[in-house]
Amino acid sequence: MSHRWILMKISRVIGLLAVVAFIVPVVSAAGIGNENDGVAGLLSQADGYGTREYFTITQGETDTHLLNVPAGMSLLNVYLNWFTPDHSLELEIYRPDGSLYGSYHDNYGGRPDGKIRIDISSPASGTWRIEVYGESVTGTIPYILNCNAYA
Repeated sequence: MSHRWILMKISRVIGLLAVVAFIVPVVSAAGIGNENDGVAGLLSQADGYGTREYFTITQGETDTHLLNVPAGMSLLNVYLNWFTPDHSLELEIYRPDGSLYGSYHDNYGGRPDGKIRIDISSPASGTWRIEVYGESVTGTIPYILNCNAYA
């Protein structure tokens, strides 16, 4: 192994730890709900509704998030980011009636990059269930779940 490779890995880990150390403390409890915490609504914004939350996940763990989408929305955007393609998460989205909207993996966008972005046109109003599964994870990793709905 070259010293350059080792320095790159160390820099990546330090950068990730810095993100976690500075961002995680500003999490708002009013955003995306965890199944154990109840259903959360989207926060009102000038051009629609949205929320961004920070979580952690381990190998084989499933985090369930509940999201209340208001009536009259023309678009629901779900964005999952775990910062590195070195791990693999799966995203499953369920409609308010309980049916599966879709199951997505890191390569959904064309290349593994640690991100999944899904746009849902004319989403049904009600409680959507979003599941994040730790498909291939070493240790505990952070992720962001960002949801926005637009009228």
